[in-house]
This record gives sequence, structure tokens and C-alpha cells, in this order.
Amino acid sequence: MSDERFTPDDPELTEESRPEEASGAPRKKSASKGGKKRRKADAGRYMIAQLLALVCVVLVVFEGQIIYTLFTHKVGSQVEVMASAEPEDTGSDSVESTENPDEAPSSSTSSSSASGASSVGLAGAGSGSAAGEETAEASSSNPEAIDKPCVVKEQSAAVDDSYFSNSVFIGDSRMEGFRNSSGITQGTFLTGVGLSTNDMSDPIIATADGNISVYQGLSGRQYDRIYLMLGANDLGYYPWESFPEVFEGVLKQFHELQPHAIIYVCSVIYVDESKIAPGFEYDNNENVRTINSYILQSCEDLWYCYYINLNEIFSDGYGELIPDASSDGIHLYGDYLAQMLTYLKNHYITDEDFAAETAAHPDDIANASAQEETESNDSDSDNASDEGSSDEASAGDADLAGVN
Repeated sequence: MSDERFTPDDPELTEESRPEEASGAPRKKSASKGGKKRRKADAGRYMIAQLLALVCVVLVVFEGQIIYTLFTHKVGSQVEVMASAEPEDTGSDSVESTENPDEAPSSSTSSSSASGASSVGLAGAGSGSAAGEETAEASSSNPEAIDKPCVVKEQSAAVDDSYFSNSVFIGDSRMEGFRNSSGITQGTFLTGVGLSTNDMSDPIIATADGNISVYQGLSGRQYDRIYLMLGANDLGYYPWESFPEVFEGVLKQFHELQPHAIIYVCSVIYVDESKIAPGFEYDNNENVRTINSYILQSCEDLWYCYYINLNEIFSDGYGELIPDASSDGIHLYGDYLAQMLTYLKNHYITDEDFAAETAAHPDDIANASAQEETESNDSDSDNASDEGSSDEASAGDADLAGVN
């Protein structure tokens, strides 16, 4: 009988039935050692995966908190600043912006559509005619709002251009821009480029018959309202301690010349400091705030003066001019001047309220009227000696009777 030998590769033999090696040593099983290595490798990979997952969770939570904080801080504060009363819907088209601040838009669109345009790009309260709780909420959310008796509040109904028919507008190049580009159709304008508080007696107001001073322009005719926009050219020229006295002196002189007129004093509008030309760094918003505080104080001191707070609509919410509202940082584009006109139409003192205020100061009115009559008689006496001068003065007044 033949002796059959064991062959290691015989597929019919199990591991247990295989005989020992010829050397006599039992055959070592390698499967156990390989299994242990695989288990250790799997455990290591599982631990790394757990760590990576934990890191991802931490990063997601941390980054999410940062993004949430930034979003709620910046966007939330912007929403609060931009919250305002809805402007009155006039049903007209928006005023188109003009690249030239002195280029007047069509009067048929600019004055009627500014209410709708005011809701675009403007911070603070809207310039529509909303009233009641809606207006109160807008004021409380506007950082430029001022709660003082002399500050003109928004009325429930807007006036039209006829309200300005017997009004005179006095001011510098900003007021000239308002005349040219706001769409206003009525009113008398006494304006001059570079006009400052010290220039009221200087003959720098151009008329068809020559130059006159602001004080001359206020003589010989009685107005119902005076709108004054000064101060932009005073930002760099004054030692501040002297400005309040000079400015109040101007307002008192206006009252003597126009004792029955209400005087609206416009705030100095903010500037865009990034666009101010080199050498004019005094045109900055810190100086604007300083001069406005003096103007506001003058309105508090003089019962016939009221403060028009234009920065309610022209502030970006952070004490700066609205971005891209001006080409040079000072003079506004036409669509913003149209919004200023809408603001004036919605912010005014009623005739009844001013009549009551006038009645409370009878001595002041009597003294101012007497002074006015004396100055008028002196003027008539001087003009009587020179008939030609008298005719020229009358022609000058006629040229100022409307928008130039």
C-alpha cells in the first residue's frame, strides 16, 4: 500500500486535519494576528472620525454665533435707523436724479413726487404727511430728531406751492440750488454764492438793476414767512464764541424789518467729508453739529424764530450726509432738493398758532412796527430827493417778486 503524503494546498483538508510540518513544529496560525491589526486600525480611524466630527460641530456653532451677532448688530441697527412713517402716496412718479445740482427738474414732477422719493436712501423720518402714533414712532427711531418747542413738527396735511407766494428765501449757494432744482414755483429769493452771516449789509444780491444787500431786499415789502439757510460758509471763519451773538443780531434785524413774519431757520445740512476738497477741512460734521447747536439756541431765545431740522431726512443715521447725495460733499443733487421742498410743505407753523404766539408778545410787535415805520419814513425822505433812485429801487423789488 502506497504512502500518501500531505500537500498544504489540498483544498479538501481543513486547518485542523492538516498534519504537522516535517520539522515536527506545529504550524502557526496567522489569521489571529492579522485580525488584531485590522481591529486596531479600524479603532484608530474611528477615533479620528469622531474628533473631526467634534471639531466640525464646534466650528459650525462658533461661526454661526459670529454671523448671527454681526447680522443682528449691523442689519438690526440699520433697520432701526431706517424705520419711519410711510410717506404720503401722491400717486406720481419719482423724481429723477440729476448729475448737476443746479439743473432743475420739471416742476410738474419734482414737487409732487418728492414724497415717494423720500423713502429711498433717506435715513430717519419720512417726509410724507403721516401723523399720530406712526409719526411719533418715526421720531423716536430717528437719531436726528429734536424734541423742543421751537423745532417745527410735521403737520397732518401738506401745503402746496401757493403757501410760499408771499415768502422770502434767504441763503447761500445751497439755497440757490434749492431754487433751481427743487421744483418750487413761487417765492422770492435773496441768495448769493458764499453768503455768510456777516454779509447781510453787503450789496451782493444780484438783481436786474444791480446788487443789493439782504437787508435792502427785506425793506419796502412785508412778507408772511422768511426761510433762512445760512451757516455753511461760517464753519471755518468764526471763533465760535462770537457766532451766537452775531447770528442772533441778524435774526433780530430781520424781525425789525418784518415784524409780522414768521422766521424759519434751516439747520446746516451735513456734509460728505470724503468729498470735501483739500484746504476746506473745516467743512466737517463736527463743526456742523456745533453751529446747529447755536442756531437751535437762537430759535429757543427768540419767540418768532422756528428751527427746520433738515438733517432728519439728510442724515445717514450716523451724523453724516447720505452717501451719493452730493457731487462735491456740500451741494445736493436735484432729487434730494425736491425732498427738501416736500419736507417744507409738511413742516410748518399754522397761522392760528403763530397768531396766538404774536398775541402773547404785543409790546414786541408794537416796538418792531414803530421801528419799521421810522425806517420807512427815513427811506422815503431820502428817496424823495432823488426820483431816479426811487424808480430804480422799485424796479429792483419787482424783479425779486418771484423765482429768478
